[in-house]
Amino acid sequence: MRAFVLLTVFLVVAACAPARNETDAAAQNPCDVGQYWTRYYNNTDHAGTAVLARCEYSVGGNFAGSPAPGIQADGFSADAIGSLRFPVTGQYRIASMSGGVVARVWLDGELIFDHADTRDWGTDLATRTVEAGVHAVRVSYAGVSGPAVQEFSVSQVALGPASGNGNYFAANSFLNQPLPPNPAVDPRSPNWVAALMHHPDVKAIDVNEDIWTTAVYHAPAGTPTRTVAVRNSGKSIEIPYLPHYLPTQDADAHIAIIDDTTGCEYEFQSFKPDAMSAIAQATYRVNTGSGGHVSGPAHSGGELSYLAGLITPEDVQAGAIDHALRFAIPINAPTYVYPGTRSDGTVLDGVPEGIRIQLDPALDLRTLKLSPFQQMVATALQKYGAFDADVAKTFSLTARSVIDGTRYPIRVDDLPRELIGHLRFLTPSISSTDIQLDTAADQGCRQQR
Repeated sequence: MRAFVLLTVFLVVAACAPARNETDAAAQNPCDVGQYWTRYYNNTDHAGTAVLARCEYSVGGNFAGSPAPGIQADGFSADAIGSLRFPVTGQYRIASMSGGVVARVWLDGELIFDHADTRDWGTDLATRTVEAGVHAVRVSYAGVSGPAVQEFSVSQVALGPASGNGNYFAANSFLNQPLPPNPAVDPRSPNWVAALMHHPDVKAIDVNEDIWTTAVYHAPAGTPTRTVAVRNSGKSIEIPYLPHYLPTQDADAHIAIIDDTTGCEYEFQSFKPDAMSAIAQATYRVNTGSGGHVSGPAHSGGELSYLAGLITPEDVQAGAIDHALRFAIPINAPTYVYPGTRSDGTVLDGVPEGIRIQLDPALDLRTLKLSPFQQMVATALQKYGAFDADVAKTFSLTARSVIDGTRYPIRVDDLPRELIGHLRFLTPSISSTDIQLDTAADQGCRQQR
């Protein structure tokens, strides 16, 4: 993952932005409410007629080359105008991750950010109190040369109630919501499913319970603290830590440490216990947050928590997985949809990170001779689905790593390859304004300094 320096600018405005007339706001955007009318130009000043104009579910992406069909890799610009529904009156966090681009952000005509230096890589944050209703959001950005990163979200600040059933994250988290009946299927779904079925490295739906997942440790009250250096930010963070806390034994070296006193969870990529260092880190509220994070830490593909969708021994012991799962695949695009807020994918026409999949609920699992574990996972994929959280060489789901002492009451099995043909990628239905996202400026948990 690219090393990004995290720069945060935190603004709080007490005045409440009034809701615009919904018809007036939507008139500026021919797309549905919740989408962005995005126009792309093969110049850096949005001049002339757009080469490409289309409705998009999010803004920008992580572009090492062309950002869209027909658009040149260097010397392009894009202008995204969205009519977003703010479901409740309250505080909202505006987050703009910019790198290698000039970027500007407006809310109802007010300029929020003016990111003018293409050499400045980081996340700008602002908070506004916004009245419930539909509001106009605009993001304009231009890439001159080299990699161009623009990732954006407007999310609720308010935390949710604890799940009450032992699940990670708040009861109202997108992870803990079953799918509605007959969710819309993305028109690109058949092509993506075919790409997975024909991918040479995809032999099954792997379930990782040893490596390429995460180790999880609970730090009780009184646990001593250690300082961890975070290399991609040049900062450090103090966390509760004991010597037996070890990461997964793979190149990602993932570890998640939960402070049982505060409900704060600290995640690290490429964690080295001997050096007390890591490449990247993010902090989440494991009881009252959503499991999502604004773009910035760059510790996972879509900035979703490692625990977001993680299968646990408690799930297996209960005989049912009552939450959505997380998956990683090799065909992700450099774009994202919410609840994802960034991507580490590179396939231009690939799958946007953050998208949700579902196993066809009409499929009769009793006919497939599945093991008890496979039956449990397949049922969860029918009821809750799974969110695209990262790039991987294979198609994989994640279960808590046994390196932390975890033991499963039954055998953990991969799912048969034939189930891939019964998956469907769903039309994005989550707007960033619908959800809470953690940030590096949040108080109440330790953050990098």
